[in-house]
Amino acid sequence: MSARKLALAVVIAFIVILYFVGGGEKYFSTALYQDIYERSPGVTIVVFFVVFFIGTSCSLPVAGVLSIASGIVFGAMTGFLISLTAATLGGTLACYSTRYLFEDLVKRRFPGQLAVVNKGVEKDGAFYLFGLRMIPVIPFGLLNLLIGLTSMPVCVFMIATLLGMAPVVLILSYAGSQLGGIESLGPAAIFTPGVIFSLLLLASFPFIAKAVVAMIRRFKASDQR
Repeated sequence: MSARKLALAVVIAFIVILYFVGGGEKYFSTALYQDIYERSPGVTIVVFFVVFFIGTSCSLPVAGVLSIASGIVFGAMTGFLISLTAATLGGTLACYSTRYLFEDLVKRRFPGQLAVVNKGVEKDGAFYLFGLRMIPVIPFGLLNLLIGLTSMPVCVFMIATLLGMAPVVLILSYAGSQLGGIESLGPAAIFTPGVIFSLLLLASFPFIAKAVVAMIRRFKASDQR
């Protein structure tokens, strides 16, 4: 075993020991964070928003997980509004950062993806971004960086992101709100109508989104004739 692998194994073992010795399992309890929110709603919202905003602005793959977490802690609608706003603003900052700071880096790292996105934007404009937000063929963070190197105006980017992400974030937040009500892992607690419905929504959304995007494409094509 190399020195690097040995050091990594030691660090992981140390973290695991600290987890069990320090009672780390309590931090996986949804009730803990719901209680914190009830006691300090304003501070909790601000902290969560900042974490979400920083994560998305740094193009980290956190949007989906944090959208579900927002539903668990804040409930469906409040979590939806917080997540959608943070994702839109964080994505916009990431778009700006590519356009003015990391242009060469992104061009070197993702030349093929950039060519595809440039072609799509030239052909369909904002609708191309809207479709990719509803059907995330390209990950959220990477798409923010790639769009920053296209001709799309930032205000158009924000609107297309807001509208395209809204149904996705709403479903994830709703799913989180249902999961947050689970107090035990028994079948009776897990397989409630709300949880089943949220899971069905998550499973069926890609097909619904494809149908919606296809319908809009047909409408757009007929309108141009």
